[in-house]
Amino acid sequence: MTLSELSYAPERAKELAEAHARVRAEIDEWAAETPRDLRPASGGVELMTVTKFFPASDVAALYDAGVRVFGENRDQEASAKAAALAGYAEGDPPAWNYIGQLQSNKAKSVVKYATAVHSVDRSSLASALGKAYRSAVARYESEEGPEPASAASGGLECLIQVGLDDAGATPGEAAQGARGGADPEDIWRIADHIAEADGLRVGGLMAVAPLGTAPGQAFEKLWNLSVQLRHRHPEAWKISAGMSNDMREAIRWGSTSVRVGSAIMGRRPSNT
Repeated sequence: MTLSELSYAPERAKELAEAHARVRAEIDEWAAETPRDLRPASGGVELMTVTKFFPASDVAALYDAGVRVFGENRDQEASAKAAALAGYAEGDPPAWNYIGQLQSNKAKSVVKYATAVHSVDRSSLASALGKAYRSAVARYESEEGPEPASAASGGLECLIQVGLDDAGATPGEAAQGARGGADPEDIWRIADHIAEADGLRVGGLMAVAPLGTAPGQAFEKLWNLSVQLRHRHPEAWKISAGMSNDMREAIRWGSTSVRVGSAIMGRRPSNT
């Protein structure tokens, strides 16, 4: 992808910047309303702009507006955008978060550009990510490949995706089209596995509110699970929850990172 393909219309850049600022202001307002006992000591809420299906030129426009945190859920699309922005944003790269369900055979690709994976739903995926990360570091040290994007922060941050619906998809099924998420009873085993893996860091929990369920109830359950996880892994304080249509409820229940696409990016391009 050439730099000319990252060019954008001023009108589009203005639209994106204004939408991002509007959502940022809403998040800050809602975060201030969160009861003190539900908001981690860090206090703030990260706004992750989800750019799936939108062109890399939109990412460039947001980057130029000061946005640095992005989310993608398809490896082929994410890796291409990350490569394009690497040259565009040399010296101050954006933080790419992989938020989609991930097949283990994609781990080698994802560890190259992702600073965090929010969708670890099984120990076997954690093993694949750890192996891929260590291999990428070895290649970098032998000058055979680039340094993994997460190396600067001490390793790949992994958030465990937990299913909040008893009728939800089993771990790994979401890679084939379902939502997925680990059974709550498996969280502790997966977290221990991540923490013991060289090159991985357990960051916390991620979830999507089940369809047909009041988001507040789902996020309350997620918060309670997060409290239990922090007893065992104090460093795993992050809660990745809330999207364009339910982020207020997620923030109310202590979300530390919301994943926002349509409220910032607008309607999905018609060719997707």
